[in-house]
Amino acid sequence: MRLQRSVQILTVLTTLATLSACASYGTRGDRDHDSTVAVAQWDSGPLDRDYAQQRTSMDNRHQQEIANPRTDESSDQRVQRHATENKDLETRYSAGKASHAQALPPSDKTRDDKPSDKSHQ
Repeated sequence: MRLQRSVQILTVLTTLATLSACASYGTRGDRDHDSTVAVAQWDSGPLDRDYAQQRTSMDNRHQQEIANPRTDESSDQRVQRHATENKDLETRYSAGKASHAQALPPSDKTRDDKPSDKSHQ
Protein backbone atom coordinates (compact mmCIF):
# COMPACT_ATOMS: atom_id res chain seq x y z
CA MET A 1 0.00 0.00 0.00
CA ARG A 2 2.78 2.33 0.88
CA LEU A 3 4.53 1.63 -2.43
CA GLN A 4 1.34 2.28 -4.36
CA ARG A 5 0.90 5.61 -2.55
CA SER A 6 4.49 6.64 -3.38
CA VAL A 7 3.96 5.78 -7.07
CA GLN A 8 0.75 7.86 -7.14
CA ILE A 9 2.52 10.85 -5.55
CA LEU A 10 5.44 10.54 -7.98
CA THR A 11 3.02 10.28 -10.91
CA VAL A 12 1.15 13.39 -9.79
CA LEU A 13 4.38 15.34 -9.23
CA THR A 14 5.78 14.24 -12.60
CA THR A 15 2.54 15.25 -14.34
CA LEU A 16 2.55 18.65 -12.63
CA ALA A 17 6.20 19.23 -13.49
CA THR A 18 5.57 18.28 -17.12
CA LEU A 19 2.50 20.52 -17.40
CA SER A 20 4.26 23.49 -15.83
CA ALA A 21 7.28 23.02 -18.10
CA CYS A 22 5.07 22.86 -21.19
CA ALA A 23 2.97 25.82 -20.04
CA SER A 24 5.99 28.04 -19.40
CA TYR A 25 7.58 26.98 -22.68
CA GLY A 26 4.44 27.85 -24.64
CA THR A 27 4.04 31.14 -22.81
CA ARG A 28 7.64 32.13 -23.33
CA GLY A 29 7.35 31.26 -27.00
CA ASP A 30 4.22 33.37 -27.36
CA ARG A 31 5.84 36.28 -25.54
CA ASP A 32 8.88 36.09 -27.82
CA HIS A 33 6.64 35.91 -30.86
CA ASP A 34 4.49 38.86 -29.77
CA SER A 35 7.49 41.03 -28.98
CA THR A 36 9.20 40.37 -32.28
CA VAL A 37 9.12 43.50 -34.39
CA ALA A 38 10.06 43.53 -38.02
CA VAL A 39 12.08 46.61 -38.78
CA ALA A 40 12.23 47.83 -42.33
CA GLN A 41 14.44 50.78 -42.99
CA TRP A 42 13.50 53.31 -45.63
CA ASP A 43 16.36 54.93 -47.50
CA SER A 44 15.46 58.62 -47.66
CA GLY A 45 18.59 59.39 -49.71
CA PRO A 46 16.88 59.65 -53.12
CA LEU A 47 14.17 61.94 -51.72
CA ASP A 48 16.72 64.05 -49.85
CA ARG A 49 18.84 64.44 -53.00
CA ASP A 50 15.80 65.42 -55.08
CA TYR A 51 14.80 67.96 -52.43
CA ALA A 52 18.34 69.39 -52.24
CA GLN A 53 18.50 69.71 -56.04
CA GLN A 54 15.12 71.43 -56.24
CA ARG A 55 15.94 73.65 -53.23
CA THR A 56 19.23 74.75 -54.81
CA SER A 57 17.57 75.39 -58.17
CA MET A 58 14.77 77.41 -56.58
CA ASP A 59 17.15 79.42 -54.36
CA ASN A 60 19.36 80.25 -57.37
CA ARG A 61 16.31 81.29 -59.39
CA HIS A 62 15.06 83.46 -56.51
CA GLN A 63 18.44 85.16 -56.25
CA GLN A 64 18.39 85.85 -60.00
CA GLU A 65 14.89 87.28 -59.75
CA ILE A 66 15.95 89.55 -56.87
CA ALA A 67 19.00 90.73 -58.82
CA ASN A 68 16.98 91.17 -62.04
CA PRO A 69 13.38 91.94 -61.05
CA ARG A 70 10.55 91.47 -63.49
CA THR A 71 9.02 94.59 -64.89
CA ASP A 72 5.50 93.16 -64.54
CA GLU A 73 5.86 92.22 -60.83
CA SER A 74 6.25 94.43 -57.77
CA SER A 75 8.76 93.67 -55.03
CA ASP A 76 5.93 92.70 -52.66
CA GLN A 77 4.42 90.36 -55.24
CA ARG A 78 7.81 88.72 -55.78
CA VAL A 79 8.36 88.26 -52.04
CA GLN A 80 4.90 86.71 -51.71
CA ARG A 81 5.48 84.40 -54.68
CA HIS A 82 8.86 83.29 -53.31
CA ALA A 83 7.29 82.58 -49.91
CA THR A 84 4.55 80.53 -51.56
CA GLU A 85 7.10 78.56 -53.60
CA ASN A 86 9.19 77.92 -50.47
CA LYS A 87 6.16 76.69 -48.55
CA ASP A 88 5.10 74.48 -51.45
CA LEU A 89 8.54 72.85 -51.62
CA GLU A 90 8.59 72.21 -47.86
CA THR A 91 5.06 70.77 -47.95
CA ARG A 92 5.99 68.45 -50.81
CA TYR A 93 9.14 67.34 -48.96
CA SER A 94 7.12 66.58 -45.81
CA ALA A 95 4.57 64.63 -47.85
CA GLY A 96 7.38 62.70 -49.55
CA LYS A 97 8.91 61.79 -46.18
CA ALA A 98 5.53 60.74 -44.78
CA SER A 99 4.87 58.45 -47.74
CA HIS A 100 8.49 57.21 -47.99
CA ALA A 101 8.71 58.45 -51.57
CA GLN A 102 11.82 58.22 -53.71
CA ALA A 103 11.25 61.69 -55.20
CA LEU A 104 9.32 64.81 -54.31
CA PRO A 105 5.65 64.65 -55.17
CA PRO A 106 4.63 67.03 -57.95
CA SER A 107 3.42 70.46 -57.01
CA ASP A 108 -0.26 71.14 -57.21
CA LYS A 109 0.54 74.82 -57.72
CA THR A 110 1.55 76.19 -61.09
CA ARG A 111 4.88 77.95 -60.90
CA ASP A 112 5.05 81.28 -62.65
CA ASP A 113 8.79 81.85 -62.57
CA LYS A 114 9.12 83.12 -66.13
CA PRO A 115 7.21 85.80 -67.98
CA SER A 116 4.79 84.26 -70.40
CA ASP A 117 5.94 84.15 -73.97
CA LYS A 118 2.90 83.70 -76.15
CA SER A 119 4.87 83.91 -79.39
CA HIS A 120 6.02 80.27 -78.98
CA GLN A 121 2.55 78.86 -78.37
